Amino acid sequence: MWYYQRASEVVGPVAWEELQQKADEGEITPETPVRQGPDGAWRAAAEIDGLWLAPTGSIDGLAEEEPGAAPAAQAGAAPLAPPAEAAPRARSPLSLRPCSDCGTMVSQHASMCPNCGRSFHALSLSVPYRGEHPVPVWVFFTLLALAFMLASPVALHRGIARVATESLKDELAGHTIALAVAVGYAISMVCCAVLGGAVGAPRMAYYTGLLLGLFFGPLGVFAAFAIDKRPQCPNCCTRLGGLARECPACHAHLTWTMKVRWY
Repeated sequence: MWYYQRASEVVGPVAWEELQQKADEGEITPETPVRQGPDGAWRAAAEIDGLWLAPTGSIDGLAEEEPGAAPAAQAGAAPLAPPAEAAPRARSPLSLRPCSDCGTMVSQHASMCPNCGRSFHALSLSVPYRGEHPVPVWVFFTLLALAFMLASPVALHRGIARVATESLKDELAGHTIALAVAVGYAISMVCCAVLGGAVGAPRMAYYTGLLLGLFFGPLGVFAAFAIDKRPQCPNCCTRLGGLARECPACHAHLTWTMKVRWY
């Protein structure tokens, strides 16, 4: 039977299979003291064959042993050995996450940090989400954008047609040049609006980026990079990647309630 330390208490006895399960869940880290039997010597979990693939001091996490070489015995104590049928198991770094309090790497499935005892799923918060803009703002800027898209190419066409006709002394050629410029301008407006929306979308500012690109062209697209309307965690104020179900910093459970924003 096996024993291990959790915070200031000793947990055990536990079977070898349960000890491996605790390591998979993140409750046992490579630095956790573990011993075999009630009178055994305490050793770091990384030093026990089969529980972790290699000690944490190795470069790439893989222990390299020469064929036929015997493991070195610890000075002053007999080496701890797991059951003969147990095989070394690798731990993927992608399955670990840092504790927001102490920085210890903990399993994604662990419910608490084995080092500092922080609970990852202790909070469950209901958060209202009111959208990117109030409804009156949406309506006003939508009407303004439609008017701008219709009026600006027409005004540009008339101005260029008048100047081109006076310069070329040919009314047909002047209107042809003005029409080409107006069409190109309208296409550039649409392209800048699409780019602005694409830039703002990851920050939940799609509509804002779209309007910036539409009204201000390339300058509006660059300005969209500075807009960030992602909601914040009500517990730790961390920016969330959209309507996330769990805060990546404090690990609080979040339930979003959609509400119409009139003001």
